Amino acid sequence: MEGGSESLPEPRIKSTACQRCHARKVKCSGDEPCKNCSKAGTECSYPPRSRRVRVDVSYLRHLIAENKRLRSQLSRLSQASPSSQQLTPTNEAEPAEPDTDTSSPAASRPSPAPSRPDPSHGLPLDDHPWFIDISLHHTPTPINEAADTAFATRFRQVLSDPSEPPCLHLPHIDYAGDDTIMSLAEVPCPWPKPSRARSLMNVAFMHASRGYHIVRQSVVLDALQKSYSPHWRDPVMACKLRVLFALGELCSSRFVPPGQEFPGLNNYGQATKILSYLGERPTLDIIEIRLLLSLYSFTLNRVYAAYTLAGEAARMAVIMGLHLNIPLSQLRDPVIREHRNRLWWSCYTMDRMFASKLGCPPAIQDEDVKVDLPSTIMVEGPAANDFGYAGHYCASVKLASIAMHTVRSIYTGKDQAKALFNKVQQRVKELKVWSEELPPALHLDTSPRPNPNYHNYDLLYLHLSLNQTIILATRPILLYGLCLQNSGRQVPEPAKPLMDACIRCARQTSRILSESWIHGAFPALYHDLTQCLFSALTVLAVSSLLDHSECVSDREWFEESVELLSQLKDSGNFPAREFYRHVELIIGTIKQVEERKQGRLVMSAGAGPRDTACGGLAVQGVRGEGTAHAFGAAVTAEIALTEPSLQQLLMQPTVDMQFPESGFDLFSEENGLFWPEFG
Repeated sequence: MEGGSESLPEPRIKSTACQRCHARKVKCSGDEPCKNCSKAGTECSYPPRSRRVRVDVSYLRHLIAENKRLRSQLSRLSQASPSSQQLTPTNEAEPAEPDTDTSSPAASRPSPAPSRPDPSHGLPLDDHPWFIDISLHHTPTPINEAADTAFATRFRQVLSDPSEPPCLHLPHIDYAGDDTIMSLAEVPCPWPKPSRARSLMNVAFMHASRGYHIVRQSVVLDALQKSYSPHWRDPVMACKLRVLFALGELCSSRFVPPGQEFPGLNNYGQATKILSYLGERPTLDIIEIRLLLSLYSFTLNRVYAAYTLAGEAARMAVIMGLHLNIPLSQLRDPVIREHRNRLWWSCYTMDRMFASKLGCPPAIQDEDVKVDLPSTIMVEGPAANDFGYAGHYCASVKLASIAMHTVRSIYTGKDQAKALFNKVQQRVKELKVWSEELPPALHLDTSPRPNPNYHNYDLLYLHLSLNQTIILATRPILLYGLCLQNSGRQVPEPAKPLMDACIRCARQTSRILSESWIHGAFPALYHDLTQCLFSALTVLAVSSLLDHSECVSDREWFEESVELLSQLKDSGNFPAREFYRHVELIIGTIKQVEERKQGRLVMSAGAGPRDTACGGLAVQGVRGEGTAHAFGAAVTAEIALTEPSLQQLLMQPTVDMQFPESGFDLFSEENGLFWPEFG
């Protein structure tokens, strides 16, 4: 056998004697016919044989439980009323589903494309039984409560009628499939012409970094110039240029033309070849390539791949000692020293940002990091543009640390709900300190004139990340407030400033992204901004159902954000496809809530239905002057953190307050953190 390995002995199968040999009690050869019957010239026949297969009892119990669960779901489907089906939002122009992961045997088999999801079950339905391609040994993927999609599911669960089937989490299926990328890796991809290549590089440098220091522009441009030499051979640098081409194509595209590949996917497929090589000693180039691949993977909605690549880069950086200060006697070049330093902090920031979006642990703990923060360095000549403003990188690092601390303290571990309010209070305090220490150059322009910040991508994304972190910390309080209101109880006064801060940040994020889209500063296919939009609109959806004076305005902002998300979906944005499926179910659930509310009003008043405080989802028209002023450019997250009631709350060392029973525990084991993945 190849490789010098010995083959395993085949199991011995006991032969059965034919009926004639058995009657004569002689040894039978087991052939058809056997040797004895052949010599005698008689008919040779064998008795029928029934084989026994040993099966574990646990496996049989698993099959029985699975059978009961599937029968229960099919029964609920058959009993669903036509009126409830009419409330399901539809999407007549839904794009074709992308290729799914082929890592499991079930996914490798062809299956019909799923139709629109049903809001009462959250599972893709089609003409055939939806469970035919489920592997019985498949392990569900955990979805942490910190994920934006998990919050959307919890929101629907809070609003759902207890008598209706439970709201299940939508599966993660809208991403570029492994088979597509692997096939593109084997297809030749031509090198772009010099003018085209320089244009793609400029776009990649401007858009793709989003506050990260990954590559030195002078080194990349020099390598690009050399790549057109017939004698140039540098496979590692060619891989780095490929993924930069991919990012440039991505950020310069406004939509995916019908019948064409996702922008940059060919170059990305070529660049992934480097992943098959794992050197014993990593290099700076290998780390840079993994960070760039992580950014592009995130745009393909391959969120687990992005998190894995960022973690690999961080671990490789640890092997190289980038997390430690290198002695001056061993490395005197200040440019290389600063590049090592900033590359490490980019690994740190990306690893924590992607981990916080998924609720996963980081690759390295803070106490193991001993390197200094980025510093200002004066460089002349071609490398003058290699290093941006150091204060921005320092702010990003600190914000990423707070975001990770928020997830670890609020969303993971035991007994989280017992001290939830105090933990949220502490995280908001940290964010307030971060905002107060922000250098003047990093503050948003709050003037009413057309905002020049929309094309300062690093600054814009920094403040969107601040909004997102505040929302991440405070939205559990917002959801509990909605639970209490639905049960007819009063929201405790200390909770209201935190809920208000969450809503204010969602409004500002929605406004920034809407105006960025108008000014052409919103790459239509980029992931980060799309996720910020989805996170904000779910908070606005909650706010539109609360009893406060601005719920109607929040409903309008919610609708505007949904419209923008729909445009992104139609452009071919992978994350927008997944987020929009959640939004459709949210809209359907809100409609059911409002219809139930109007029905109760009819029964209590004995007359026709009256308008609710927040109206329906079909609000049209332009916001009035008062609303526009309320959500104007001056309402920033920094200002929201200085609101007097919130300031007073944060000044208190601790607040001894527990939420009363709301009928729904966000962190209970009964609700579970694991969601089944179908498809």
